[in-house]
Amino acid sequence: MLVERDRLEMMHANLQVVGAEDEDNLEQALALRLDADEIANLDGAAKGHVEDFLVAHFDPEDDEKPILVMTWSDLAESLQNGTAEDAARDQLARISAESNNLNLAMARKAVHQARIQAIREFRSALTDPGFTYPDVPIEGFGNDAIATKPMARHLVQAPSPSRAATGSMQNNPWLSMTPSEAALKFIDHNPRTGGQDGNARKVGKSWSAKTREQFKLPAMLLEQVMTGRPLATITHDDLLNLNSCFNRLHGPTFRKSNKQRALTILEIANATDGRVASGEIDTKDVGLGIATSNRHWSFLRQLTKWFSKQQPLPDLDYSAFIVPDHRNPRDGRGVYTPEQGIELFSLPVWTGCKSASRRMVPGSTIIHDSHYFVPLIGWYTGMRRDEICGLELDDIVFEDGFWHFDVRENDVRALKTIRSKRLIPLAEELIRLGLPDYIGALREAGERLLFPELAAESGKGTMGGAYYRVGWVALKAKLPFLERGQAMQSFRHTGIDMMKAAEISLEVRADFGGHAIASETGGRYSKASRPDILRRAIDTITEVTKHLDPAPINLLPDRLRGPRKARGKPSAKQG
Repeated sequence: MLVERDRLEMMHANLQVVGAEDEDNLEQALALRLDADEIANLDGAAKGHVEDFLVAHFDPEDDEKPILVMTWSDLAESLQNGTAEDAARDQLARISAESNNLNLAMARKAVHQARIQAIREFRSALTDPGFTYPDVPIEGFGNDAIATKPMARHLVQAPSPSRAATGSMQNNPWLSMTPSEAALKFIDHNPRTGGQDGNARKVGKSWSAKTREQFKLPAMLLEQVMTGRPLATITHDDLLNLNSCFNRLHGPTFRKSNKQRALTILEIANATDGRVASGEIDTKDVGLGIATSNRHWSFLRQLTKWFSKQQPLPDLDYSAFIVPDHRNPRDGRGVYTPEQGIELFSLPVWTGCKSASRRMVPGSTIIHDSHYFVPLIGWYTGMRRDEICGLELDDIVFEDGFWHFDVRENDVRALKTIRSKRLIPLAEELIRLGLPDYIGALREAGERLLFPELAAESGKGTMGGAYYRVGWVALKAKLPFLERGQAMQSFRHTGIDMMKAAEISLEVRADFGGHAIASETGGRYSKASRPDILRRAIDTITEVTKHLDPAPINLLPDRLRGPRKARGKPSAKQG
């Protein structure tokens, strides 16, 4: 165990110095390795050998980022722990024991068990550094000040009690806990989630409110499939039933309406069967997408693994449901042609609409708000949807004679990664069409946000999500050229593709998009591109708004710029 703890410390330090090829976030990279290492050694301790298995790696903050699925054998190389067979032979030689088959099997098991315990103690030491040190008496505080906690090096974790030994449900709350209750307990017990209110972790990045809701959703769906049974009674058949429901859902509309959110997943799947039979839905559009399904399974695996440390569960094979995502990231989001960009910006939102409530009906009114500016900023900056929608007025600065977006964390949204923090020059078209004047008008009106109408009165949800519902959905209905994969995110790919065609360097394109660069030279040792270089890069983006005339700034009425009212909650129905 001493050897294994030292190895884990070295692996952790190496991650901090060198980084991880598979993950920008070092905390997530470390968690991935510890979790996979523990699973492998649990397998080895039980079976005497480790069978290769799939390790799913996903970003809970980014729905659109493909889930990375790798094999344990690929990941094991970065752990630098050698095989249990070699370690067993070394230990036998150290104590001068014969290296026969029986001794080797016993030694291998001891190595695997030592690695399991070392990993668990290493996790505990990360959250409680005092865990690895004994309590010591403090002079001057009487004879009662004696050490009561043994040194961590001598700790041996007792095996989880059997279900028969745990007593009745009244004495063991884990026996009666539903999947949804377990998910809430998990969030409360793990500071990295931020807790129910997001404030449990004071240092470091914690889960967003969106991620916490995403974590609770598959637990609720599992509970519906289990018809309210406690999580302690879960079987592999329950997972099969849940997977069957996933394959019978219409992804684009699943739980998008209050009516659907009032139904169980079984009821929604049955209703979808009827819509397919009537021809309302094509069979090729049925079934959750790979990224969404894999995220649900990954969250459930995380939940049941944590729960099993409190109450034993049967062996659940999630690798049967998590599927590799072989899609090329370059093909994950379509791009727009200049002709499509011109068609988009020829809609009534930019050329004249009927009124604030009838933005897609042609008229003579131009209103400056999120409907007008979010797609324009997306086209000419390549910023992410949440980055744009969550801008504060102070995030647009005028320095050295030029306007810039200062993309940074603020009071209404965080950033996806460290590299997301960047300065992006305003394209000339944004200035010509009045963005600086719009900012000035909002300041005079006493506003703080660039798009105050996207804020929620409850403080829940993202402003990017609010724009998608009230803005982008309406635009989609008027754009017949849209294909699967063409969305807000496609503005980023369009701009970067245009820069690539203009032979703008990879480093400049990465600074434009807020991306990390995998190579050591291009990433760790390259400095951010100068503003003048970025301005030249942005000039390579095709201007698709030259046909638009600037209009006098016309803000939404005060009553429409206020925070959005909360939607009525559907009743929770568990079936």
